[in-house]
Amino acid sequence: MKKLAIKKVALSLFLAGYAASSAYALDPAITQNSIEGNKPVIWSKGAHTSAPAERSLTLRISNDTTGATSLGNGVKAKVGDYIHIFYDLVDADGDKDSTTKKAVLNTLTVYAKIGTTSTWTEITDITKDFAVNDQEGHIYFKISPSMAGATKIGFKLEEITPYGAPRENEWLWVSDIWDGTTTPGHSGSNPTDPGQDQHGPGDKDPDIPVGPIEYPGATTLGIFKYTPSGSVDFADNLAASTSTTVPKYGDKLAAVVWLKANPTSTSTTPNFTGGDINQSASYTFTWSLDGNNSAAQGSQTAAATDTLAGVPAGDADASPEGYGVIKLGGTGSVKHNTVYDSLNSGDGYDAGIQGFKLKVTAN
Repeated sequence: MKKLAIKKVALSLFLAGYAASSAYALDPAITQNSIEGNKPVIWSKGAHTSAPAERSLTLRISNDTTGATSLGNGVKAKVGDYIHIFYDLVDADGDKDSTTKKAVLNTLTVYAKIGTTSTWTEITDITKDFAVNDQEGHIYFKISPSMAGATKIGFKLEEITPYGAPRENEWLWVSDIWDGTTTPGHSGSNPTDPGQDQHGPGDKDPDIPVGPIEYPGATTLGIFKYTPSGSVDFADNLAASTSTTVPKYGDKLAAVVWLKANPTSTSTTPNFTGGDINQSASYTFTWSLDGNNSAAQGSQTAAATDTLAGVPAGDADASPEGYGVIKLGGTGSVKHNTVYDSLNSGDGYDAGIQGFKLKVTAN
């Protein structure tokens, strides 16, 4: 009986233990979906506007990698300059980009419209670099030779961090870095090019150099004479050291800016049928006098402040190609010299503009 009683007690304890362990053996409950945080958002720095703006970018062009100072809008941007994109990548969860992961930089694609073309060309010969300090981002890249002649530069990038859920947000694109619009385009999907919406950078440096992109040594300015039939004689550049053509009263002349198809070409005349690009319409031209000629003017020297009136836009003699046009002297019975009586602080010159060289600048 005692043995039977002990066995019953042991069985009872076993059953109690089994029941107790069964009560704590339920499978854990797991949510069907992962925990989500907040999407990263790019903000401009607000350096050139009243305040930072959401989904906006701060842009500058300089001649170094720091981008501390703009080159100024009195010059053209050129191959070798740097384009800078400054922004804050704001994430409420504290997710950050890094100089090793370069998440935003890796989404950057740059495009350009070269010359008069209406299509975007992806620029693949640029070297992009990136700096980050906490949420502050700075992307910069050097303007490459393939961007020479660009009248528009665009780019796209994504609001993204290396890690997080979600780690991606909107795509931002800028269709023209020189556009004055205040908001960049943005889209939930990767755009095929930056031209899907016509926007400029939201926070553009007002002192930014303008386009088109010049290529030192390949972007050229010359002076050419109109023929009696009204065409421009591109065979002779009056500014070239080899030219023997003498500008005369009664001549109609054209100042022309062109981009050479071959940057190493030493030609002083454009070949527009061979790939050279006319860029004249993107420039304003200022005509002036230079030097002196004692035989014509005695001791008088051209005043540095003297400028000559070119043919205004809309005039019948203006160039539809954008050339800077000037006509020397008067017409009809007007004495040529008298046309220039207002020069030399109103005193004119003894022989009008005879004996001086003709100078033109393009900006």
